[in-house]
Amino acid sequence: MHTQSTQFNLVRDFAPGWFASVMGTAVIAVAFFSFRDVIPFAEMWMLLFLGLGILMFSVMLIPWTLRWFLHFDAVWRDLNHPVSAAFFPTMPISLLVIGIALEKAGPLFLTHSILLPLLEALWFLGASGIAIFAVVILNTFFLQPGVKWEMANLGWLIPPVSALLVPVLGSPLATEYAGTDLGTINLLGSLVFLGFGGMLFVFVMTAVFARYIFHDLPPVHLAPTIWIGLAPSSILAIVMIKIVKPATLFFNANDSLNTLNVIGKFIGISLWGFALFWLVLVIAVTTFHHRKTPLPFALSWWAFVFPLGAFVVATGAIYAAVPVAFFQWTGLAALSGLLVLWATVGVRTVGGIASGTIFKSHVSTPQPVPTK
Repeated sequence: MHTQSTQFNLVRDFAPGWFASVMGTAVIAVAFFSFRDVIPFAEMWMLLFLGLGILMFSVMLIPWTLRWFLHFDAVWRDLNHPVSAAFFPTMPISLLVIGIALEKAGPLFLTHSILLPLLEALWFLGASGIAIFAVVILNTFFLQPGVKWEMANLGWLIPPVSALLVPVLGSPLATEYAGTDLGTINLLGSLVFLGFGGMLFVFVMTAVFARYIFHDLPPVHLAPTIWIGLAPSSILAIVMIKIVKPATLFFNANDSLNTLNVIGKFIGISLWGFALFWLVLVIAVTTFHHRKTPLPFALSWWAFVFPLGAFVVATGAIYAAVPVAFFQWTGLAALSGLLVLWATVGVRTVGGIASGTIFKSHVSTPQPVPTK
């Protein structure tokens, strides 16, 4: 039996969920882009959060990569744990979120000839990593003989969320390269990922939702993962708005463009409505949960940030498509909350790194049940 050392080692014990902080930082650049017309110095803030996200990713990539070569036993332990495994896709998700932010802020400092190949590389690497981890993680869940209901949490939505982000970056690339083989790959790849991400969202959400209703809520350190439920429907709302143009070009459906736009907006607003409902629900649940049981700071707090950022971006996309003041004010209010959350979690993270306490929860992660 594997005996886990209690002595902390940065590389060995580098938790797979660290890249959630990159996601939560880079998405703010996209959020500022969404409301750039009403926010002073929006371009400066976009560049700041994009640059910070890239810096964080670059630093975290070092221990993340070394861990696979120097401590594969620790990686394998996490890949076979029904809670930890779900966080591995945060690394390729970070590539896509940085790519989406770069697509918005990149034209401010990069030429078209440099930006597009860079975005293609991020899209390909991110999508490939997401596909690989999705298969590995689902195999983990299927092959575990004793996965108990206590382990179900909305962190399991991370694989569906990762797949749904592929068309968010793939759609503008498919538009740019329309009529070429690359454009075909971008669009068809985006549609494939949209299919399996959308269906996984339904399946996983149903399973975990049943746990939340019929059993106790997850342990307090996993309480922030309920916010991840915001992300899939928010991202789907964005996709419904963005996918219309490249799909119209690919299928030569210019005569149906207006109809498809209406359908896309109709579905997008409906999906956004679920995200709004979930936001109100999780605020209520988190407040109640925190009132009953103190919510200690942990790396899982970053689960508060990216999902709310996805909701802000979705609100901005809906407002751009349907310029009703309600969407603008809702988006700006959510953006204000997002910045407060990011600053709070960021300061606590820096403090946890300085004291070393943020690493202890991963060192003491429960051992997985044995594989078949």
